[in-house]
Amino acid sequence: MKNFMIKKIRVFVIIAVFILFYIIPVSSCMRQLDFGDLIICSEIDPITFSPLDTKNAFDIGIQKIFAAIEVSGIKAEDIWKFIWINEDSEEVIAQSTDKYASENSGYISGYLSNYVTPGKEGDIIGEPGNYRVEFYHNSRFISSVDFTIEYPEMELIDVVLSNEIDEAGQPAAAMDNFYPDDVIYTCLKLNCQIKGETVGVRWHLGEDELLGEKEIAVDADYYLPRYIVFEITNDELWPIGGYRIEVFGSSLTEREYHYEIKEGEISDATFNSENIYEKESYGFSILYPDGWGHEDNESNKGLKIDFIPDSDNINVVINMWVLKKGYTPSEDQYSDFAEELLEKSENIVDSSETSEIEKTESTGEINDIIYRRISYRYPGEDNDGWDGSIIFIKQDNMLYLLIKVSDIYYRTFADNVLESMLKSLSFQ
Repeated sequence: MKNFMIKKIRVFVIIAVFILFYIIPVSSCMRQLDFGDLIICSEIDPITFSPLDTKNAFDIGIQKIFAAIEVSGIKAEDIWKFIWINEDSEEVIAQSTDKYASENSGYISGYLSNYVTPGKEGDIIGEPGNYRVEFYHNSRFISSVDFTIEYPEMELIDVVLSNEIDEAGQPAAAMDNFYPDDVIYTCLKLNCQIKGETVGVRWHLGEDELLGEKEIAVDADYYLPRYIVFEITNDELWPIGGYRIEVFGSSLTEREYHYEIKEGEISDATFNSENIYEKESYGFSILYPDGWGHEDNESNKGLKIDFIPDSDNINVVINMWVLKKGYTPSEDQYSDFAEELLEKSENIVDSSETSEIEKTESTGEINDIIYRRISYRYPGEDNDGWDGSIIFIKQDNMLYLLIKVSDIYYRTFADNVLESMLKSLSFQ
């Protein structure tokens, strides 16, 4: 008794052949050529190569499908061939052929076994549908057998929450605690994706307050596990507290998951790069934070500079205005003028809240510069309000304004940026 193993590699799939035969010396007696039934199975006996777990229907994720046939009276130099065919398209997905025993002679018998696998890791053998395997002996058709790769039902394997997605579209890390300025990704891992199916998420503050909902329709079939990612957002910073996410779909059983928003520490902006904005015609220079940008606009009234944070998630507005002579309010008008400016601050200040705003005024001096500060604060119902300050500096017939507006969460961060910029301000 002797074992032979032959492997053939094709473009789409890998086919391996196992042969176990009795080698019988050639004699004057002709051996009776005989073939058993061609059988499809999911595994074979590692010793005899006989079929085990015979079946004709397989899940989409199957990694090996075997075809086995018992033969006898075969000459060692005879030729076998297996052809694997997609019956729906009549496409040959793989084929393999060789001598039964190229290094031996005589008559042989035993099981001839052939299998097909995905062409590469993470792939599938074939799309759902109908298939057949044909077996040939010396180019003569002997038999065939049909099998199917079944259409899967879309199932939810896992739900992962994260604040970051990697290049492969997968969550960088599983989390259930986030900060108010985090982007929250709800990553649904599905066993497959079926065209036309829908899947979505709803997110709630606490148990009942619905904050939003997103739903998509799958636009293409995909038969292996993969994530669908939803970016969960809020119009403002996430309020501190517990949240609930519902996952639903046209063929999914609804499930719910929980996460929590906690107050976290915010690192101060740095000024190590010494980014300088200066305008010689207006006689000043000022530093702004590392990584920030700026945009300026000049008009008959003077100059306006917007200093732009390095992240869209930082709810802070820092502006500087320089008003020319003739366009500056008098000192007794500073308060009214400040309120007008705050109302123009984008996305943070709501003018309808003025009755609940706390207002303070002070004066100070830094680097021999006298300034007046008018500050406003609206705490909000759940500490979700805003905070603002305007610094007035009169110098050389022009009025220099430093303006800061932030939500409550970024108040200390924004105050520190404003103080650092004020300390760096110099006049020519």
